[in-house]
Amino acid sequence: MVEKQELEARFKELTGTDRAGIMLVLIHGQKEEKLFGQIINRYLRKPVLFYGMDQLILKTDEICERIGTPMLSMAPRFLQREEKERYQELSQKKNELEKMAGDWHRMSDLLQAQAPAAREILEIQVLFRGNATMQGRFRCPITGRNYISFRSALELQRMLREVEIQFCTNNQSDSKVSGLAGSGKILNRKKGRVL
Repeated sequence: MVEKQELEARFKELTGTDRAGIMLVLIHGQKEEKLFGQIINRYLRKPVLFYGMDQLILKTDEICERIGTPMLSMAPRFLQREEKERYQELSQKKNELEKMAGDWHRMSDLLQAQAPAAREILEIQVLFRGNATMQGRFRCPITGRNYISFRSALELQRMLREVEIQFCTNNQSDSKVSGLAGSGKILNRKKGRVL
């Protein structure tokens, strides 16, 4: 579980920056060797759910497109026209977000409400979206208080895969339990409840 002191320290750090591209990722558990949880950004009223590291990266990019920062240096390519149009619609919602321009206090309240259920908290800061990918820095329990820079979504995916492997290895006793087999439910033994 995430310590209250650790959360307070992160809020103090976030208060000193104005980067909209900061995503706090709450890991709630694992299912079939994939992590699931929520992404919190100060411009969003509600967390964005994800299942798997690939979806986490795609949704992070979509959040950046929706909030309009960092700007893309070139338009992404899609296989289907419908998917391209859906992605382009994300940036049209930016006007709604500018009106509510979130502050860290709202993000702090949201995070404090969601954090008790989190097993880990990761931080992804998207600084640039150039060359049809994203660049930024990443921090997680493996890196401690240090940030590790990533130069592409592929590098970020490699880092997230390391987190996923470590999390799944450390929490093998929390994975599927007999009696629940086939139900797709996960028993969190630390809390004694089914997720």
